[in-house]
Amino acid sequence: MHAKVHLGILMETVEYYFKIPDESIASEVMYLRAITARKESWINYYNFKAIEVKDDWVVDPWWKYLYEAHPFKAGIIKLEANTYYDWHIDTDRGVGVNMLLNNWEGSHCMFNPNLKRGANVAHGNVTDKFIELKYKPQTYYIFNTQVAHTVYNFKEPRYLLSVDFKEDRTKLSYKQLLKEIKHERWWEK
Repeated sequence: MHAKVHLGILMETVEYYFKIPDESIASEVMYLRAITARKESWINYYNFKAIEVKDDWVVDPWWKYLYEAHPFKAGIIKLEANTYYDWHIDTDRGVGVNMLLNNWEGSHCMFNPNLKRGANVAHGNVTDKFIELKYKPQTYYIFNTQVAHTVYNFKEPRYLLSVDFKEDRTKLSYKQLLKEIKHERWWEK
């Protein structure tokens, strides 16, 4: 089988995520903020611990264009070592923008568009295929939160920079943002 390449990614993955073709200048600073944050700075956020990205933090320049088009809050989400976040579809978010700040080899994010949940294994998936998003250092991804996904984290705490748009899934979808960001190419401005 031959995979078609579209803007540098495989067509098979574009339904799930899109790699922003620009290297982050802020990822190392974000990671340092996360690992040096005081314990009381972390708040509960959807079964995670998180810290909000503040206005005075260094961010990538193209964020201002993204924010003007679609206002958002951003934060760093922490997932402890040897922990997983079970298969789910986000309840409110239609799309996210994520960048893994560390643990690229020991953390696995997967999508399963065919996931079936059941009251027991007889009524759900026991085995199935998945598509893995292999995060790369200093790289942002547009993330389709409306396809079932999970994270398994090994070795060390996992820190993920994540954008949470003010528009919910009924107002901003993955396909909408993907089309817009490919057209606007904010990272080139």
